[in-house]
Amino acid sequence: MRHTLLALALVAGSSLAAQTTTINGGLQTGLSLPTGDFADKKFNGYYLGANDGLGIHFGGHMDFNFTPHHQMRLILNVNGFASKEQTIYGDKNQNSFGITQFGVDYVFNATSPNRGGYFLVGLNINKVKAKYELTGVPDFEANQSGKLGFRIGGGYNFNRVFSLEGHANSVSVDKNGADGLGMDSLTWVTVSAVFRFGR
Repeated sequence: MRHTLLALALVAGSSLAAQTTTINGGLQTGLSLPTGDFADKKFNGYYLGANDGLGIHFGGHMDFNFTPHHQMRLILNVNGFASKEQTIYGDKNQNSFGITQFGVDYVFNATSPNRGGYFLVGLNINKVKAKYELTGVPDFEANQSGKLGFRIGGGYNFNRVFSLEGHANSVSVDKNGADGLGMDSLTWVTVSAVFRFGR
């Protein structure tokens, strides 16, 4: 089902692209902050998530500009989170997470893609890798692939090549099982510097 939703979004965008469009690419990078259970959920005193640790992300995108107001954006992002280190009963504990995203956004420019505010909403497929380190015991890793994600946000185009952007992200994950993360979703907010080429 999750792959079907993403495929439908891509097909819809491709049919629009058959009209007169312009295409440009770009790069994005910035900071991320975990929220909800991903930020502070505990089990037996140990944090399961990123323990309010600041994350970073970087990636690339391709914009299909159908009109001055409407765009479809293909995105590839790599997100990394490292939790704050904590000491429990003399043992040091730290978690790290890597989340690779591929997805599609709908972007609405309030004025034009060259200057002014914009809104975005998108779906993505995610690969999640979690690593749990605890003094005195072997590291534990959990891996989940094909997890459906959603993001919503907005930004401001300062000119043709530079924008600042913020969005909220949510990725559904398996809570239980051999690779369970102990929570139903990973959520975080990001602030990105976006650079575009060929616009």
